[in-house]
Amino acid sequence: MPKYRVQLKQGKRTIVEHIEAIKSFYGSLSTMKLTEVLKIEFQDTSKPPIDDYNYQSLFKGFVKNNDTRKMKQVILHNLKPSINEADIYQACKDNLEIDGVSVDAVTLTLFKD
Repeated sequence: MPKYRVQLKQGKRTIVEHIEAIKSFYGSLSTMKLTEVLKIEFQDTSKPPIDDYNYQSLFKGFVKNNDTRKMKQVILHNLKPSINEADIYQACKDNLEIDGVSVDAVTLTLFKD
């Protein structure tokens, strides 16, 4: 899976991240709007949603492949209030890779309200 540079916006806040992901990964987890993917595979120039503070502000965790024992940190901002660890695990497993291999586990998780 190729690596992407993604830009997310909500209110006046803009976050740029580098990740091996696709649009559906962020759409299923975060309230922030995915507005740009480098390589111009996706671009949305419409107005981002207002910042209503109805979200969990931060998730940090490590995704891991058990066979290669490789790990990579994942940071997600402005998670939907209905999202839990199981949803994040499933989205990571379905959408992320670590150097071309699938994700088997999500460990050392932290939520910040």
